[in-house]
Amino acid sequence: MGGVEVTGGEVIAFQKGDRFPTAEVLDLAISVAIGRHLAASEDEMFSLIQDWFLRPASGAELTSAIGRLLERGWISRAGESAFDFCLTDAGIDGTTTLSGGMIRMIDRGRGHLKTAFLLQMLDLDKGKCS
Repeated sequence: MGGVEVTGGEVIAFQKGDRFPTAEVLDLAISVAIGRHLAASEDEMFSLIQDWFLRPASGAELTSAIGRLLERGWISRAGESAFDFCLTDAGIDGTTTLSGGMIRMIDRGRGHLKTAFLLQMLDLDKGKCS
């Protein structure tokens, strides 16, 4: 598997038969928020999700997404508070790969949106586990 290095995350070029990173939309949104230090509390995360998707997430949805991300190894606990998480290397790679795919999907392959440039603006290293 080859890839392109973008701000600490590797955009994976999938080969036939390679496993695709599994994530629900909410998982990806939470990963981006953690990677960019956009939400330091559950309330801030709920507000951010409401702003991004124009609809609220439930407590059960947020809890399930956090559980999946922990189980998958994309995030880990970074401190003692209940909502103190950081992205692992696997989380950065998965989030970067899926975000890049979404940018290309929105662009519909026309090349008008510069994927590498937009991914660098995500700066997921902010929330990387030390």
